[in-house]
Amino acid sequence: MSDLINAVLNSDEKSDLRQFTSVLRSFGKRYLLRNEILQLFDEFYEQYKRQNSSQLENLIRYVQEIIVEEGGLYFIIRPKIARQEAYRLLEDLTVEPITIQELLDIRDRFVNHYHPQEGDVFEIDFAPFYDYSPVLRDPKNIGKGVELLNRYLSNQIFQDSKKGQEPLFQFLQLHQYNGIQLLINGRIRSSEELSDRVKQALGMLSDRE
Repeated sequence: MSDLINAVLNSDEKSDLRQFTSVLRSFGKRYLLRNEILQLFDEFYEQYKRQNSSQLENLIRYVQEIIVEEGGLYFIIRPKIARQEAYRLLEDLTVEPITIQELLDIRDRFVNHYHPQEGDVFEIDFAPFYDYSPVLRDPKNIGKGVELLNRYLSNQIFQDSKKGQEPLFQFLQLHQYNGIQLLINGRIRSSEELSDRVKQALGMLSDRE
């Protein structure tokens, strides 16, 4: 994404970027979301008759938020799914990347909750909660949590069959109606015995084919 920013700054569209920052400042809001940014940019293009499919337009399509402050603007950009970058754009159009911590401080300052003199901000570390959970590495799996969890649990069962058999056996034992077992009866007393009975049943079925 920094390459696209530099491409704009090193082209004739640098003056367009300067004009658009003036539009953002005159809009009257200090915190702009994506729909407002796109609307302002479309109006800017229409007013100044700028060319379509420019590098500046491509850059703006990635911008999710803009925070307007004295001396500069802060752009939050999403170059791809599950990834976010933040930059500070100064009045002289110098661009500086900022860290997540700096971005959080800016947001706190925006809502008047930034008080570093009072000590460190209370933080919660959620990392330990993910120690034994599947990690979402491919953005294509976003929104497919159930499928991901099913694959993860299936792999766990195949990797350690004994570890997976016991919870399955307990689960099958739970299902009853009016005291009558629905899935397995009382003659099967362990997960090992259940596994043996299933193998016997499969063998009988294969003999009938």
